[in-house]
Amino acid sequence: MGETATIITVGRIRPVGHFVLGVRFYLTGLRLLFRYPSLLAISLIPIGSTVLLLTGIALVLGWKAGALLAYDADGSLRQVITVTVFMVAMVFGYFIYLPVARILLAPFSEALSRRAEWLHCGVRPETVGRGWMSAMMEGVRLVLFQLLVILVTLAVGAIFPPVAIPLGVGVAIVTCSLDFCDIPLAIRGWSLREKLRLLATNPGLSLGFGSAVWLSLLVPGVNILLLPAGVVGATVLVVELEASRRAGGQESEPS
Repeated sequence: MGETATIITVGRIRPVGHFVLGVRFYLTGLRLLFRYPSLLAISLIPIGSTVLLLTGIALVLGWKAGALLAYDADGSLRQVITVTVFMVAMVFGYFIYLPVARILLAPFSEALSRRAEWLHCGVRPETVGRGWMSAMMEGVRLVLFQLLVILVTLAVGAIFPPVAIPLGVGVAIVTCSLDFCDIPLAIRGWSLREKLRLLATNPGLSLGFGSAVWLSLLVPGVNILLLPAGVVGATVLVVELEASRRAGGQESEPS
């Protein structure tokens, strides 16, 4: 095991320490991603495919909008409408990239998680076997759950505007943590309830890891390259929590 296993299993860490450790797990994922070319190779193909897909959709929407809304206008007006719709579609794609990636890239994400665990532990991970469709359906279930949470958050924010921003940020952080931790837990056959319980019983780690992911996602362009680091970091986090539980039982596990 790596250095993080020692940090987790030695006594109890204060909540602030758990938060910092969660951030370190994300940074560990980033370091491992560029340390092992095989991890980066698994990541680049699906990332490029998703970017091309989102860009293609935006181009088609822009072209169709220009043709429909300005079919009888001069060329310059049609071009302005096309470019405007394309930019709006790209911004929308930026916000939906994470859930889209969770579904479309599920098989690649799971392969990346398995490879990262093997490189980190030196042994093949014990995971449930399933096909591409099962992996993508797992992503669909998670995205639907997150959509429900977001709709509830929007409703609460509309009713109580002062809490809208902090509540929205909090939900975004928790969602980011769940998004990535879901992958190594899903290949272990965990149910959604079990995944949520794990995050709830380790709030410091969850919030620290989720905050690091959320902040990286706010950087346009760079966010797409950093997404695999979240998968690798979440895998290391899950592996180390399992090691902590085996080494010292439930009492030694962070909370």
